Order: sequence, then structure tokens, then C-alpha cells
Amino acid sequence: MKKRRQHYVWRHYLEAWASNGNLWCHRLGKNVFSTSTQNVANERDFYRLREMSEFDLLVVKKLAIEPLASDLREIAEGWIPHFTFLFKLKRKYQETGSPEFKDVLDEYINNLEEDMLAGLEQRAIPFLESLRNEDPNLLTDAEKSIFHTWFLASQYFRTPTMLESMTSVLKKIPDFNAEASFGLMRTIFSCNVGRSLWLGRKTLRVTFLRANSIPFITGDQPMVNMKAINLEPGVSPQELELYYPVSPSLGVLFDFDAPCRSSTTKLLTTEEVRVYNQVIAKKSKRQIYGINRASIEDV
Repeated sequence: MKKRRQHYVWRHYLEAWASNGNLWCHRLGKNVFSTSTQNVANERDFYRLREMSEFDLLVVKKLAIEPLASDLREIAEGWIPHFTFLFKLKRKYQETGSPEFKDVLDEYINNLEEDMLAGLEQRAIPFLESLRNEDPNLLTDAEKSIFHTWFLASQYFRTPTMLESMTSVLKKIPDFNAEASFGLMRTIFSCNVGRSLWLGRKTLRVTFLRANSIPFITGDQPMVNMKAINLEPGVSPQELELYYPVSPSLGVLFDFDAPCRSSTTKLLTTEEVRVYNQVIAKKSKRQIYGINRASIEDV
């Protein structure tokens, strides 16, 4: 079945902000309303593959693949067929005139990246629960951690904010179709950053941030690099400290560049929670979400 309503924020994740099945949403610059998680953080065909030209693929290779170390380059090159083969198949068989074949192929083109992300999220369910339970042993299992750090990176890159901010720079390249190419590019970026996080897990400092008075909100950019919040568009951050609100009462800070591995808990003041909420609101492009109306109007 073709999945037309594609969520760019994990629906299972958003359910922590729902009460009686509904959360509060502020459509930025517009209205505030209460609705189900099914009705927010989605766009029709958001992850649908777009066909890249030979020039588009050349630019992707120059920018996102060739600068990599050999092992990462091999992984990145392995993603290319996922984003190109279906269009080669379409051109090869389009003269058959078979409506059944056309429909099946179009379904795959529409669903492929969405299904890839859904599969990764399914594997991350226990990891999200560990975060919400303030588990100090996060990312200690080497094999499982591969998918969990990839998950963290994918939540950072999969959003409208990243799409718009990065393609606004890429569009400056003459004749380059940034929108068509970004599905492949964000997949490569997610793998690269995920691997970097995986390598840094042995010195990971996790800080569990507890909200004591007002609740945390989240948004359509739920994963934020706190070291990049004041950078100009197009400027690459040189440091990484990820903030991820995981429920109205708990946020998590990941520092993968700490001197040694540690886990701490910090009880935040009302003003400190408000600062984190303002960061989420600033980095969100379209919507922010809260467990009550006051929390999203407060920012």
C-alpha cells in the first residue's frame, strides 16, 4: 500500500506528549490546536524518491562521498542503488504499458525511504524506553548501539528543518536538483554521524534533565545540536552536544566528546526548562508540540 501521509517525526515518540490520545500543536505563525499524533508532523509524500540526473549524482559523490575515509565511502556508495535502481527499472519497463507494474513500482518509489526509517525506529523502541527510564548503561552493547546511534543521527537529519536549511545552500550549485538528491544525502549523513557517535560511545556523557515545574515541549526538529544553535545557515558546527526531549518530564543531553563515560541527573528550574523549550521552538520549522496548551504558548 502506498503510504501518502509520511511522518517526519516518529509518531511513537510523540505519543509521550499525548493525553487521552491527543497532544497540543502550535502551527508556527498560525493556530494552536489539540489533535491526535496521526494528524501532526507529516506531509504528503515527504520521503518519496525523486529521480536524480547523472549530474546530480556526480555532485553528491563530490560533496558527500569522495571526502570520506575508505570504509565510510564504501558504505555511502552502497546507498546509491537504493535511490537510483527503481528509476532505471521504470525506464526499462515503461514501454510495457502494464498498469499493475506501474502501480507497484510507484508504490516502491513512494515508500522506500519511509520504510527504511520505520524499520530503524522499530529497532529503536527499546532504546527510547531506556532513555525514558534514565538507564545509565546506554549504548554499552556494541552491536545494538550501531542501530541506536544511527537512529539518533537519523532523527537529526530527517526533518523539514534540515531539508530546507541544507537545500537552501545546495541550490546555489547551478543545475543541481537539491530536493531530488537530498534523500540520498541525508541517508549518507545519518550513517556518517551515527558511526561517529558509535565510536564515541565509550566516552559518552549523558545528562538526564528533569523538568520540575513546567513540561518540556518537542517540535518538528526534535534532535538539536546545542553547539550549533547560534550558527548562521550553511555554517557547519565543529562540536556536537545533542539535546533530545523524550517526554514532557525528561530531556537528555548527549556529549560524545567527554573525557570519560558518565551519567548524571539534573533537576532543572522553570527558567532552565523554558530555555530548552525556546531552543526547540527556534529550531523547529513548522510545528511544536506539548502536553498542554500553556506549554507551547509559553515559548
